[in-house]
Amino acid sequence: MPDEMMTKGQAVSEVMQTTGYGRQVVEKKMVELEARGTIAFEDDPGDTRKKLISRAHVNAVIAALTR
Repeated sequence: MPDEMMTKGQAVSEVMQTTGYGRQVVEKKMVELEARGTIAFEDDPGDTRKKLISRAHVNAVIAALTR
């Protein structure tokens, strides 16, 4: 079963609600984790302006901010 995918905007909102951190902190952590290869974004095939991220990668961001 493939991972559930969501847009980056949805992911940022969910991480903000779960962790209590603001948008800048969440996005900075996402950039850091992406540079390390821990998470990855994919292009949305229906809209080239949007990036998609898997549920597992969103959980990795939450874990990184709450440890």
